[in-house]
Amino acid sequence: MLNLAAIPELVVQATPWAMRGILLLLLTSICLSDFRARRIPNRLVLAGLMAALSWQALGPAGAGLFDPDAPGALGASAAFAGAAAAFAGFLLLHRMGTMGAGDVKLMAMLGAFFGLDALPALVLMVFLSGGVLVAVRMFDGARRRAVGANLRLILFGRLAAFVGGVGPQFDPRTDSADRLPYAFAIAAGALLLAALQLTGVLA
Repeated sequence: MLNLAAIPELVVQATPWAMRGILLLLLTSICLSDFRARRIPNRLVLAGLMAALSWQALGPAGAGLFDPDAPGALGASAAFAGAAAAFAGFLLLHRMGTMGAGDVKLMAMLGAFFGLDALPALVLMVFLSGGVLVAVRMFDGARRRAVGANLRLILFGRLAAFVGGVGPQFDPRTDSADRLPYAFAIAAGALLLAALQLTGVLA
């Protein structure tokens, strides 16, 4: 016979796992879209952001979605702060031409899921994953030569500007050797951080 008094406790225990499943499903769908169409759908990022904010504001209180001892919501303020800080930091990279707009929005979504305190660790894991992704893709000889040519173009352009001249200009929209599906690096970084938190390696 079902113990009705135990239902609230069961809901509290199951909710974090449901949110983890939602996050995994969102990241999988976003990576597939970035791989196939080289774009991150706004509707998926918005759905994830709304889910994260709702969870953090209304879910059972705890120390974070992936905390091994007290999984739970951090509160609306931590979620908003995490999303805003991630968006602001990666928007700067977007303005510099090194990050796509979809990647910025995805990082904001993850900032809401992980909260402000975990954001430095999340950024570190994303950059490490991105470095691995770039290294793997550089095994392609044609891509490696194209990247080398682009690096020389950037270098000569900077040197010419430094001495007051006008040199070759690099435009990432047209000169890019390859559009890196950076959603994979972002997702890998997020999953790595989640695993480290679940195992207690990182708080």
